[in-house]
Amino acid sequence: MNTEPDLATQQTVRQPVPSVTMTAPTDEPDAVDPLAKVMMTPRTFAAVLAVAALLLGLLLALMPVRVANADPARPGYVTCGNTIGGVETGPLGAELGRPSREVIATYVNTCESAVATRLAYSWPLFFAGALAIVWSGVVRKPDWSASPRF
Repeated sequence: MNTEPDLATQQTVRQPVPSVTMTAPTDEPDAVDPLAKVMMTPRTFAAVLAVAALLLGLLLALMPVRVANADPARPGYVTCGNTIGGVETGPLGAELGRPSREVIATYVNTCESAVATRLAYSWPLFFAGALAIVWSGVVRKPDWSASPRF
């Protein structure tokens, strides 16, 4: 049995091994990011979204609204008009084949509801896209080169 205390002769904490890939800092400029060529900046992405919203809103506003035909003998749809012109009873009645006033009133109510639902989506998209396009043209791009890098 050994009664003498053990004395540490080597380090007990392991030191990190220097990596082979680590290089000394140089005065060369930073390498160009290869993804920067294919990626959009946040400002460009916002402009693309604004144009898409504008076009989608305009397309939804101009496309005709259609509702299902209530007559089971004649399945199909009835065209109601679009969000700009609204519902017209003359073409609606001609498309239904000259039905009674009650049937026309029911279809007009259904068409007005469908046009109002389309209106709730199309015009806000259109105006939000137009506002974002105007904003991107009016607001100046910030100069990030003047700000300090952290």
